[in-house]
Amino acid sequence: MNNEVKTFREAILLVLHTWRAASAFFFSIELWLMVGVAAATVGGVWLAFMGDAWSLLAFGFSIGYVVARTVLHVKRILNWPFI
Repeated sequence: MNNEVKTFREAILLVLHTWRAASAFFFSIELWLMVGVAAATVGGVWLAFMGDAWSLLAFGFSIGYVVARTVLHVKRILNWPFI
């Protein structure tokens, strides 16, 4: 596929085509869980730095998600190409 874009219209069409191809991933719960784990990890580090015990809850969510995802991959319930 030649992706040489010469006009603004071709650029818009290429962006729309790319979005449609990737929309299944962007709308998946898996992506939003990964974003949530990243936010919980950053928040947990910040709370731990501030000396707040709520950091344990944030770290527990992050670690629990990674463990649950690994178990689901091992049992072949999830078939994503990455762990």
